[in-house]
Amino acid sequence: MKHPMIPQIIKDYLQVIRNGSNVNTYKLTWAKAIIEICVEQPTITVISLEEIAKKVFKYYWNQTIYFDLQQSNNPNLVPEIVTEVKVKIEEYYKTKKSRTPIHFEKVESKIDINTKKIVQTLKSDVSWRFPLVNKQHLPVYEYKKGENELTVNNAAALAEYSDILYEAINYKWTQVLETFNSAPRIAKKVRIIDFPNIKRKPLSPFRPVLEIENPNHICFICGEPIVDETPAIDHVIPWSFLYSDDIWNLVFTHQTCNSSKSNTIPSEADIEKLEARNVGLLEKMKVDVKYHHKKVCAELETAVDRDYVRKFWVACRS
Repeated sequence: MKHPMIPQIIKDYLQVIRNGSNVNTYKLTWAKAIIEICVEQPTITVISLEEIAKKVFKYYWNQTIYFDLQQSNNPNLVPEIVTEVKVKIEEYYKTKKSRTPIHFEKVESKIDINTKKIVQTLKSDVSWRFPLVNKQHLPVYEYKKGENELTVNNAAALAEYSDILYEAINYKWTQVLETFNSAPRIAKKVRIIDFPNIKRKPLSPFRPVLEIENPNHICFICGEPIVDETPAIDHVIPWSFLYSDDIWNLVFTHQTCNSSKSNTIPSEADIEKLEARNVGLLEKMKVDVKYHHKKVCAELETAVDRDYVRKFWVACRS
């Protein structure tokens, strides 16, 4: 979309987003919440901090339940809002008796958000600081320190130019998180909160490839044969860390072994076993006329040559 005449308020927002200081990601969730509210209500003039708090909680829920990214520059001091989100995630898991991650939008009605606590944090740390860039106060909204609401200036413009603002926020958020985390694919993990669903591709196309190296269906996790059931296809390094499906990270397991593993990071012994499996699988694919010219074989060879298993494992542990 082209925007030939960008209003001054958009320029001010972009300046704040790009140049504001960020010891954590609060300001970015704050900005995103305001923009989203304006998209939903382009005629709005007053936004309550409670509305913003609910959006901020949603963003942190979705990033935390899937990826548990560090959101501040001090790993020993988790931001209060993130701590509150983690408490609610654990409460949800205990209720569901499952640790399968889920988007907040699907369970919103079941989560009791302590908005008062979040609002208090936003009041003290974000609301009045956000418009400051190099000690200059930019007129992105009107707000008196300590109040429970702010006045937006031209919500319609914020809604119209939301595509530009979202891109700027996501880019800045990615940059900030990259200083706190060494996990791979940070940008994708930031963009997850823009979508109500995560579409995961079926893993069945990988089954014939895994059969080449493991025709007897030995479970990668427990080492026992898989009988009387269809082998599950498991991500050794959990999907939530990599956000992708790659043959070098997929193995056969029992359905129960797969379920019990949850999102735990594998041990070094498992990584060594996966590395050996990949070498063996690659050797067999290279002599199999059905696969040695296919993309999946080239991808596995690249993974082995570049030591993807260990590099991604080390990154996910950091």
